[in-house]
Amino acid sequence: MKITNLHNMPDMLVRAVEREYIYRDKRYSITSLLEPQRIIALKRRYNDQIEQDITDCMFMLLGTKTHFELENIELKENEFVEDHLEYTFENGYTLSGIIDHYDDKYLDDYKTCKAYSLIFKSDYDKWKKQLQMGSYLAYKKDGKWRKKGRIVALIKDWNRLDAQSKSDYPKYPCQVINFDLGTPKQVEKMILEKFDMVIELEQMSDEELPLCTAEERFNKGTTWAVKKKKNKKASKVHDSEEEAKKHLENLEKDYPNEYEIEKREGQNLRCECYCNVNMFCSYYKSKYMKGEEK
Repeated sequence: MKITNLHNMPDMLVRAVEREYIYRDKRYSITSLLEPQRIIALKRRYNDQIEQDITDCMFMLLGTKTHFELENIELKENEFVEDHLEYTFENGYTLSGIIDHYDDKYLDDYKTCKAYSLIFKSDYDKWKKQLQMGSYLAYKKDGKWRKKGRIVALIKDWNRLDAQSKSDYPKYPCQVINFDLGTPKQVEKMILEKFDMVIELEQMSDEELPLCTAEERFNKGTTWAVKKKKNKKASKVHDSEEEAKKHLENLEKDYPNEYEIEKREGQNLRCECYCNVNMFCSYYKSKYMKGEEK
């Protein structure tokens, strides 16, 4: 992957990010294995052609700064921070990861995130799997299984007033989320299934790759708005066309021909704004690049 600097940011920022994108054959990081299948495959196939601007990597650098501070604390006995680990399985594939912190009992991962990630628990499943894979790598290093994992979430958009007034809002700018990591056997099975998936993906053409789900595309779904004709604002927005039609039928009794149904396609935010392989994706090209030169 090539990191561009279209807005003349300091060169050291570019160099700091570039070291994160060094791929080796049959070697996958923990985070890369947890991406959608199509993205996993396309990132490998087109690594030399993918471009991403340094301005799109700022939040990653914020997380890197946190990890740098961890590396410079005085450690207790059997305590490790920023430990680079990897393990190669019999199938020839290697799992790699940088473990933020672990000791004999706990394995921790520090995250910079937004408050909604905790309110809606949108990343909890991915966070648990990251901790499980990290614990597995530590287990392969020293034979000790850490059953307890913790995400230490540093909330970058935390607001004191929201914390005081909203019951579901994080009370503090730092929150610890605990996970039970299961057993080494369970986690090994999960990792090997991931690599079996990767092997299958490698045999597929770009068009055959599984499409990202609506959730993976950050799509909240298509809705149907009942609104007055020529108005932009909806009277009510429905999740199904059937509900919208019933609503319109009721309105027609008192206000004939005044209202209509407008279908609002769910926006694929990841595809349009956050995916750095979209220019190589057949789904994106067919949906957003019709009539353009491929």
